[in-house]
Amino acid sequence: MLKETAIVIDYQSGMAKVECQSQSACGTCAAQNACGASALSELTGEKGEHIFWIETITPLKVGQRVEIGLEERSLIFSALIIYIVPLLTILVSTFLAEKLFSHELISALFIFICTALSFLAIRTYSKRLKKKHHYQPILLRVL
Repeated sequence: MLKETAIVIDYQSGMAKVECQSQSACGTCAAQNACGASALSELTGEKGEHIFWIETITPLKVGQRVEIGLEERSLIFSALIIYIVPLLTILVSTFLAEKLFSHELISALFIFICTALSFLAIRTYSKRLKKKHHYQPILLRVL
C-alpha cells in the first residue's frame, strides 16, 4: 500500500475532499541545476498539488491531516498502460508503415495518427478505471 499525508479541504456527508503535495527530491538533489525535470517544473510553475475525493464513514473536519493509501498494483498497472501502450503502438505502426507506404511523409503521418489514437484510447480507458474501487485512494487513518 502506498501511503501519503493529505489535508481535508472539504467534507460533505461521507465524502471528503483532500489535498496532498507531491514529494519532490529536486530541492536536495545535487544535479538540480542540470536537470530537465527541475527546469520544467520551474517553467510550468507546478506545485504538485493533487486533490482527491475519498469516501469515508469517519466524520472529518476541514484542515484535519489524514493518511490516504492506494494499492501498489493499481499504480503499477496504470503506469504500464501509460508507457507500454504508446510504445508498442509506435513500434507496430512503424513496422506497418514501412510495409504499407513508400513515401516517408505518409509513413510519419500514419505513425503520428496511430500514436494519437492510442493516447485517446488510454484516456477513455483510464476514465473507466477511475470508477473502479481498486483505483481510488482510501482513508487509512486520521492523524
